[in-house]
Amino acid sequence: MQDLLIAPGAPYFLGALAASLLAGLGLALMPPRPLAAGPATPGISPTARLAAGQIAGVALASLLITVVLAGDVRGSARTLLLAAALGAYLGLGLALPRRPEVRRQREAAALRRLTPGMIAFVRVGLGSFESPTAILSRYVAQGHPRIAPMRQLVAEAIQLGQDRRLRPFAALALAARPRGCRELTDVAEALAQSESEGASVETVLAAQQATLELILQSEFKRELRRRTMYLLLMVAVSLVVGILINLLWIMTRGGAALTQMG
Repeated sequence: MQDLLIAPGAPYFLGALAASLLAGLGLALMPPRPLAAGPATPGISPTARLAAGQIAGVALASLLITVVLAGDVRGSARTLLLAAALGAYLGLGLALPRRPEVRRQREAAALRRLTPGMIAFVRVGLGSFESPTAILSRYVAQGHPRIAPMRQLVAEAIQLGQDRRLRPFAALALAARPRGCRELTDVAEALAQSESEGASVETVLAAQQATLELILQSEFKRELRRRTMYLLLMVAVSLVVGILINLLWIMTRGGAALTQMG
């Protein structure tokens, strides 16, 4: 390790390593940008993002491996640098490029869970003869943290309607399309169609709400059964390991046999 520190190229290697780590830290701490409402705008494709991440990950991992080979690092320092190389490749090459897609999927799942409540809220508002603008504004005024994803979407829809002079439900449908939540998009488009035609969508909203609630209940039951199976498996493994340890303790006469062998 001392030869590495006094090598002529050590400052350059360390500077490149520090710059790469700072760049990775900046990417990791960068706050996520909200998805743009309306038609999808051209941006970096997932393939290009993955390719860029692979290049960065391979470059940083190669740099660390080069440091190990050029400095003839041995012992724990060698293990640490090789582990850092593997972590750099996994982080920059696989984890960071998938962050936008993972965030998009989580947001779509959250919106899907909140869609039945949104339908019920709109149905109550329409039943009270409120205007669509008043319904959406009242939904945004709620302060429950649990509905934050849907509240942000509705707020963007209101702003989008003001900017483009769209009807409230038409703006809601336009803001919901890029989110990737098919159930919410169907509801918003049904509301926008009824708003443009002046028709009532009470029956359609009631059917969609009932169907979506049944689907979510079924998914919740499957997830509960899956978690129960995982818990039973962990208990079984713990029980088997405990029995084996007790048997080993008895067979070795309380560890005396192992002590004699040592």
